[in-house]
Amino acid sequence: MGRSWAGISGNLMASWYGVLPVELRHVTQLSFVTALAVTDLLRPLVASPDSLKIKWPNDVLYDGRKLCGILVQTEALDEGLGIVIGIGINVTDAPDLEAYGTTALNVITREPHDAIDLLQHFDPLFTARLGSWQKDGFEATAQEWLSQAYGRDRICLINHENTPVEGTILGLDGFGALRIEDRHGHIHTVSSGSVTYTDTPCS
Repeated sequence: MGRSWAGISGNLMASWYGVLPVELRHVTQLSFVTALAVTDLLRPLVASPDSLKIKWPNDVLYDGRKLCGILVQTEALDEGLGIVIGIGINVTDAPDLEAYGTTALNVITREPHDAIDLLQHFDPLFTARLGSWQKDGFEATAQEWLSQAYGRDRICLINHENTPVEGTILGLDGFGALRIEDRHGHIHTVSSGSVTYTDTPCS
């Protein structure tokens, strides 16, 4: 589908493919479904589970450092949408990124972990999360994402319609876009682009 994955030997790099009868506008929801399955996997392994956070729209962080990335792509088929969900978890080592720091599971836990073993444990967790999303809809997923959302306790900065806006995270809309409330009480919906998180706590 036009993109390739590259990573460090020993890290977990995997893709799931399925054909689902879902509208294209709802596909973004699968990033959050997958991220919750990743935190389900990692939470029992780390000393401080509350340090695991999900950064909108598709990263899992530990103590503010990127531990996992998620990518969702689609192709139109007669029977529905062909969907590829790629995940990359830093297990043995972490690549250098300019945007923010990175970390790896073995560094966090100070214990060796095997990517294949992690993938085998991840599979039923993802299947359960996907099944819940298909059965119950997105609302429960969105609420659980908010409980683990990175930056919800601080002021964040966005560029909304070419205007910089400061605000706090309210949650997700029905399509997975980020809802932010500014200091005047106005709500902005961000469907793409970057969000910058300040060190200023929410009042």
